[in-house]
Amino acid sequence: MARRAVVFNEPQNSGVSFSGLRELTMVLKASARTLALSAMLAVPMWGYAPAAPAPVAHAAVAGWQQRCFPEAVLKGKGKAGKSVRVGVCVGLDGGFMTVSAPAVCGRGGCDVSGSWRMTREGRTVASGELGARAGYPGPGTYGLTAVVRVRPVAAGLDVRGRWTGTVSLGWPVPVPTHRVDVAPRTIRAGRTTTVTYTVTRSGADGDSNARLGMIGQEKSGVVLSSSDRQCGNPLAGASAARRTYVLDCALVDLRAGRPMKIRVRVRVGTVCSSVVSKMGYWLPKGQEIYTGHMLEGPVVRCVEG
Repeated sequence: MARRAVVFNEPQNSGVSFSGLRELTMVLKASARTLALSAMLAVPMWGYAPAAPAPVAHAAVAGWQQRCFPEAVLKGKGKAGKSVRVGVCVGLDGGFMTVSAPAVCGRGGCDVSGSWRMTREGRTVASGELGARAGYPGPGTYGLTAVVRVRPVAAGLDVRGRWTGTVSLGWPVPVPTHRVDVAPRTIRAGRTTTVTYTVTRSGADGDSNARLGMIGQEKSGVVLSSSDRQCGNPLAGASAARRTYVLDCALVDLRAGRPMKIRVRVRVGTVCSSVVSKMGYWLPKGQEIYTGHMLEGPVVRCVEG
């Protein structure tokens, strides 16, 4: 197994910029059915950039925005013509950010997995799995680390890598058009508490429909219920049993200037359970299917006694 450093240079006018040169060390491992691989080759896709590029400012965020880092081409000597091209991309959709690692593996495609972490002044501000949504921390300069694993189907290779660099994000934080509040914010073990969720729509984003979900900790014994006819406990898969630790409310006629209140009874047993919430709403755009936003709601904390 050979190990070499892959050095990327700074991309120009990309919206996500590097600070100086960063290294990506890719470890290429052969599977049992492949020949022994003695080396790998990485080809930088970008030339040298100015030492101090100007930060990118985006006037507005409308729909999906994405900025990508340069790719590296990884090729094993024992498999002539077999290569993997891997890059790192940061995307923004509403108030949510996605970090992904697109890979081009030739015929047969490939499976990409991994995780990432974004830091600022040594503190983690966002993290998650590659391809999954996470909250957008706002414009600024951040350290980004991505751990990537690529498994091409046809080549029979297992490519692993860790990318670290400094990125500058210029997207503004989208102005929220919906808000979810809750009171009280604390519940106690061994008691039943009525909490009130208030959903407010302040703009024209979306239509008058939304879906509010509350989730307790599974197997803790917590039970969520509501007398509001818009709410119910969802079924557990194909069975007739319902998930009593989950409550789903299909809100209709949600209008700007007219907040909607949903009262939820939270019965906590001897085991404490917090209750998280989230709300989704559709963005009508012609006959497009994949439109909509998801909003992170407040957390109701549980205390003992």
